[in-house]
Amino acid sequence: MNAKQLAAIVLIVGIVVLFQLGMSLRTRANAAAAQADAALIEEKKLKMQLEGEQKILADLKAESQSLIDFVGEWEPFFALIEDEESAETSISMKVRDTDMLNLSQRYEQVPHTINNKPNDSLPFLVRASLVFDDSYYKLLNWIGMMEDYKPTMRVGKVSLSRGSGADGLRMELVLEIPLRAKSALKK
Repeated sequence: MNAKQLAAIVLIVGIVVLFQLGMSLRTRANAAAAQADAALIEEKKLKMQLEGEQKILADLKAESQSLIDFVGEWEPFFALIEDEESAETSISMKVRDTDMLNLSQRYEQVPHTINNKPNDSLPFLVRASLVFDDSYYKLLNWIGMMEDYKPTMRVGKVSLSRGSGADGLRMELVLEIPLRAKSALKK
């Protein structure tokens, strides 16, 4: 083989190598373009899904806003009730302030259940068992004052009978005051 033939073979091999390299690059470019197209299609799908989820979230916020406002209004009343001692003290002080004849008072902390299921946010109740013997109007005014003072409190039991005085009334009353969970206090 002479130099011209050798040069022609090298040139042909070079052209074939360049052609193969070009085809390899073209295949890679087509694969990258296909991936980009697939990514654009996926992006459009995800954007549509995001818009749908944002609409659902906006609807849920609108629906729950009244509930959130309601909870916000009651938050200060639950903030007053931190532990058993504060609930006992507040009731005892309200009894003393009205100068009513209190025959007995007993306080106990019990688990708070709703439909026989534990209540996680308000796990305990302070149950105050009170016995009064005083005038009818003082007792009813005191219950109204307590309802205004602690709206989260509920009356568990009331028993009325004739009192010792002419206009006297004997009232056995059980008040239940929910206590917040200790972890809720730290939030």
